Amino acid sequence: MHIVKKLLSAVVATSAVLSTAAVAAEDVNKYPSRMVTIVAPYSPGGATDMFSRTLAQGLHETFDETVIVENRAGASGVIGAEHVSRAKPDGYTLVVGAVSLHAILPSLMQKMEKAQGNLTPVATLANSPSYVVVSANSSVETIEDLIAVLKAEPGKYMYGSAGLGTSQHMLAELFKQKADVDVMHVPYKSSGEMVLDLIANRVNMAVEQGPAILSHVRNGSLRILATTVSERTDEMPDVPTLGESVLPGFEGNTWFAVYAPKGTPEPIVEKLNVAISEVVQKPEVEKVLRSQGVVPMRSSVAELAAMEAADREMWRNVINAGEISIE
Repeated sequence: MHIVKKLLSAVVATSAVLSTAAVAAEDVNKYPSRMVTIVAPYSPGGATDMFSRTLAQGLHETFDETVIVENRAGASGVIGAEHVSRAKPDGYTLVVGAVSLHAILPSLMQKMEKAQGNLTPVATLANSPSYVVVSANSSVETIEDLIAVLKAEPGKYMYGSAGLGTSQHMLAELFKQKADVDVMHVPYKSSGEMVLDLIANRVNMAVEQGPAILSHVRNGSLRILATTVSERTDEMPDVPTLGESVLPGFEGNTWFAVYAPKGTPEPIVEKLNVAISEVVQKPEVEKVLRSQGVVPMRSSVAELAAMEAADREMWRNVINAGEISIE
């Protein structure tokens, strides 16, 4: 009798798995059959908002369904991420976030750690090179000059960032640790505010992404000293990488990616991954991304998950070494 019960339980479990698989297969064939919402967890006008709207237009053309962008800003992006983490896992609510939201903040904020645990990776969008930058009025001409100045007077100088826990904050902290320099952090509410003070030399340096600074570099207001990525960028081919110049092995990437609520059927996640990768490869989309100083980036779901895990470990080590806390 006991054996019969076990067999019946196995049959029921198998039937449930097959039923779930059948539903998922049916869903993916119909998906999407209604409006899809992409949550941009920051205010309109920033890089994440731009990526979200570019993606929405591309997915609309691919699926022939309405795709809207909903801005849910606040708490360094956590409010928007939490909202999506609680949404129905059916592929109709997505969030666009960056390395700061998905790989840095989970080690700094319990709320984001919980929210990230309830999200599943879908696809990458782009990688945004960051640059060590100073005012054009600064006496510092090279990255070697900068490190020498900072070492000569520890604690005298300040760097600006777009806020606590942002990639700008953490890349500067990584720079501090690798270069063994003491620089004070001045967090701002946005990159825009920080850049204005950097131009005026009210803060002495920053590690900032291309979209926020390249126009100011081109008009002569800011000076780039080095880039944080592993290879020189197409936008600034004469600018050395930190790794090739003063800090061998230095690499810090600011990637942007799409996530869905945990439990979203794998076939729908894979369908979205393919569709998003196709959007990113469109010439008109690549033109928009590169005009902002970012590089289109495509990956499998597994590759994004692995990249997130590796970056989370790296940034957790930086956070621990710097004894950084924002709560």
